[in-house]
Formats: sequence, structure tokens, C-alpha cells
Amino acid sequence: MLTRRIIKHLDDEAKRDGEKYKKWFADFGQFIKEGIAVDSENKDALFRLLRFVTKNRGQQDFVSIDDYISNMKEGQESIYFVVNPSFDQAIRSPYLEPFKNNNSIDVLVLTNNVDEILFQQVGEYKGKKFISIESAYEEIQKDLGNKIEHESEMRARIPEEDITGFCLWLKNELQENVSKVTISRRLKDTPALVSGQMSSSMRVMMQMMDSQGAGAGMDMNKLAKENTLELNAAHPIIVNLNQLRKTNKVVATLVAKQLLDNVMVSSGIPFNIHDGTERQYKLLS
Repeated sequence: MLTRRIIKHLDDEAKRDGEKYKKWFADFGQFIKEGIAVDSENKDALFRLLRFVTKNRGQQDFVSIDDYISNMKEGQESIYFVVNPSFDQAIRSPYLEPFKNNNSIDVLVLTNNVDEILFQQVGEYKGKKFISIESAYEEIQKDLGNKIEHESEMRARIPEEDITGFCLWLKNELQENVSKVTISRRLKDTPALVSGQMSSSMRVMMQMMDSQGAGAGMDMNKLAKENTLELNAAHPIIVNLNQLRKTNKVVATLVAKQLLDNVMVSSGIPFNIHDGTERQYKLLS
């Protein structure tokens, strides 16, 4: 009974003076999140009290999940989010690329890994699923449509007859870190990205736990091999790499591995920095 009274009081305060509540939430919101994790009976009421920054609103403004839902475009089925400790880095994430010029779909920017754990725990809110923008493109395409695909089709691309052979070659050269290579349908300006069963932020967390002996038997090497490399078939780097593999396979292999390192850096995914440094020296020599 006391918990419900406190929740109601906070909800009333948020409605009465939203700006004052946002300042309070910035200092004490962590306790609300802890409550959601342990109090399943009141999780929906507690969720109303959460506040987040978003792609469209910027890092100076907080919105509630209810505000986000009320501003959804007609027919939107999911609540989208990206995780990064830095708002600026999150906005530059390659995963956000399909959403950059599409203000009709906003994206919550989670700067705390706890937020992602909460979203995974509850799964949905008011019938709307929480979807990480790092998910497979099929998860988000139904809300985004085919705009990115249509734009990229207007530029020079890898010849259709080369695609299968190129993807198989890359998969073989990068087999220690990827299990699948596909042509991306969401990229316009970025040459490639890596997607997998676990988000980049969760990978970082699991790697830290594993290094401290608290990984609960998590096989980080196995996780790495489950990565999917998505290629932008219209990007000059990818187009030129396809040509290079036909004329100089040794250099092409070095470039492919360096490309993967760069993609993992931009995607926020841990990788072996020492191997990457040695490869850069070989390319420069």
C-alpha cells in the first residue's frame, strides 16, 4: 500500500510540474529502475515514471514511455532503442543510420546498460515491444519501409553475379569472427556493420565479467563467431574490395580484416586490438 502511494505521488508530481520531476529523476531515477527489477506487481506503474532522452528530442529533454507511444507514427508496432554511454556516440552509431532522416520514428537513447536489461526483462509496454536497433533488419523493416533500399539502388553496386562469391570469400577470410556475410538493406553511408544475438553493450558487459572470472561459463569466442557481417553493396570501399580480391588476394585479405576491425570499433564491439595494429603496419609497409 505504501509503495503504491509513493508511486501515485511521484506520478502526480510528474504531471503537475514535468520540468521539476525531470530534474528529480536525473538524480534519483536509478531507484525507480531498481524497483522495476524487483517489483513485478507495480512494474507498469513504475515504468510510467521512467524518463529517457531520444534521437529527435536531444539530450537536454526527457520523455516518458507514454510520451514516446503517443508520438508514434500510425501503425508503428515497436519501441526502438539504442544503448551507448555517450549520447553523441549513440547518434553516430551505424545502427541508427536507417532512422537518421526518418523523424517519424524516434529512438530512445539509453546511456545506462541497466536500461537495456530492464527492457529485455519486461519485453513490452502497453502492447509495444522493445526492440534494439541492433536487431536483425527484419525486426525493424516493417516500421521503416524500404526507403534505404531504394536510395542505395541508385548508386554503383557490386555486380549481382559477384555477390554470392564475394560474401562466401569474406566469410571464409573472417571465419574467426563472423558466421554469416549478407548484403545489408539498412545502410546508406556506412560500409558495413556487425549484428548478432547480443547487443554491443551487452557484449562489453559480458567481456568485463568474463575477464573478472564472473562470466558464468559464457563462451566469448563462440559469441564472436555468431556475428553477422552486413555489407553496404553500394559503398565504394565494398565495391573496391570486391575488385581487389580478384587481383591481389593477399592485400584483399588484410583489407577485409581491417575493415572488420573498423566496423567493430564503430559498432562498439570488443575486438583484438593488437592483431589490428599489426595488420595496419603491414598495410602501411
